[in-house]
Amino acid sequence: MKQSGIYKKLNKVFVIQLVFISLVTIASVFGAAKVVENVLIKQALIGEAEFFWNHYDKDPNFSLPKTMNLTGYMVENKDYSKVPRALKEITENYQRVNLNEKLPIAYFTEKDNKRLYLIFEEAQVSILALYFGIAPLIIVLLAIYLPAFYSYIQSKRAFSPIIQVIRKIETVNVNNQELESLNFDEVSIPENSEVEALIDSFENFSKRISDFVKRERNFSRYASHELRTPLTVLKGSIALLQKQNFPEKQVKVLNRMDSMVMEMQHLIESLLLLSREQDIELSQEPIIINDFLKDIVNRALFSFQEKNIQLKWQADNLIQAKIPEQLFSIVINNLVRNACLYSESDSELKIAIADSKIKIVDHGIGMNEEQLKEIFNPFYRADEHSNVKGFGLGLSIVEWICKQCEWEISFSSKEHEGTTAILDLKSVHNIS
Repeated sequence: MKQSGIYKKLNKVFVIQLVFISLVTIASVFGAAKVVENVLIKQALIGEAEFFWNHYDKDPNFSLPKTMNLTGYMVENKDYSKVPRALKEITENYQRVNLNEKLPIAYFTEKDNKRLYLIFEEAQVSILALYFGIAPLIIVLLAIYLPAFYSYIQSKRAFSPIIQVIRKIETVNVNNQELESLNFDEVSIPENSEVEALIDSFENFSKRISDFVKRERNFSRYASHELRTPLTVLKGSIALLQKQNFPEKQVKVLNRMDSMVMEMQHLIESLLLLSREQDIELSQEPIIINDFLKDIVNRALFSFQEKNIQLKWQADNLIQAKIPEQLFSIVINNLVRNACLYSESDSELKIAIADSKIKIVDHGIGMNEEQLKEIFNPFYRADEHSNVKGFGLGLSIVEWICKQCEWEISFSSKEHEGTTAILDLKSVHNIS
């Protein structure tokens, strides 16, 4: 399983959780610092000022505050000659001031034309706050990160057996009959866990699917043998009768019988092809697709001699490639048959080759947009009430083969004007 699966989602959730917790914790520390500065320190300075004025009223010689972090200045009658000049620039009673290349907090109050300035050097307090702030922060983050990381590891361990089971299932090839031997012995399964029950269900389910696949393959082989044999006998007998000199009415009956046998053969091949996946066998040597294509088209047109459809061939270049000849023949045969079935007598069928693309253009009844969307659905027929015989499987087979061979098939059509089928083989070698 790629990293873009469950593990990536776990990693994403874990990272988002850690980032969110970190941001909230850091924001809380900075918020606490702001509370200390704007609330606690301010209230402390207000209390210091009130304490000083209370004692100063009683004793005018009461000393101004002077400690390691707090310094007091007195200004009388707006005479700033005996105090730092920076105090004169203070406009608010509580703000920071540029003093001695520092930014201490200044607070002043006035009384009887006298102004008391209290300068608080919070540097020492900030250092203490830093130490006492970071230490709890680290402890809190560790207390959060460690359980989160433990939960993350446990989550990965819990999902690990499921991932192993998925990887095992992804490697199973139904065509190679690996369902019978599907087991999960190498998967590390916790005892008495839900994963163990899940694996047991998978193993039982795989055995049932294997039985169904066996049954289907046996039926396909049986049907292929039992249905083809009588059809081959019928086709041979009809071919012998067609060589006899019968009246015209009897010849028509024989031709109708021959056509029905061919239709039945085509239906059987179609159903067998859709019912099982087959390995693609490429031609041993590169083949010239132009010649091979022309041969398939001519053989397909032979079945529509009574319509007298004229073939227009246009090849801009010769192309060759190693392709699965049988599958290519089925695709072209279906496309040409459809073009002929829905074309009027004495019409034209154009086959064009340009680079790796093969175009088959008819001038038949065409289709509308809704019909174009449905053409690849099995048993769908654009005009179910027409006289054209068919089972609606041809284009489903064409689409399936193109997917298996990594070809591209597309259609464009207009009602009463015709349809264009474009088959892009992609991997071809241009030899002219």
